[in-house]
Amino acid sequence: MAFYFTVHFLLGMLAGNSVNIIMKAKTNVAAYPLWLNNSLWSTLGSSIMVFSAILALPTTFFQWGFTYTMATLGELVVGAFVVGFFPIPFRIILVAIGPIISIAIMGALWGLWYLYIPFIS
Repeated sequence: MAFYFTVHFLLGMLAGNSVNIIMKAKTNVAAYPLWLNNSLWSTLGSSIMVFSAILALPTTFFQWGFTYTMATLGELVVGAFVVGFFPIPFRIILVAIGPIISIAIMGALWGLWYLYIPFIS
């Protein structure tokens, strides 16, 4: 179950971070890179990360049931909360690479491929 905690925690981090950084970048344009405001990558990437976090809930429900779905919801919320303590440059990098990570995680949850996470898998 450590794998599921890790991937749901990561999905929560990515989704919470993308929403938070994109909102902050729109209110304070000078403090963030311009690609966070005007690029297709930030818009589609943010959508992919948020939809991946949302799709993790029905995926968990169909595989494990209601109890684990509520645990997944908690893991997503904790991940979104913890990412707020990271430094802003690292969070901007997470926004840039987050869609790729989200797609890889969702593919693993749906059984399309296998992810090996050292010390967990």
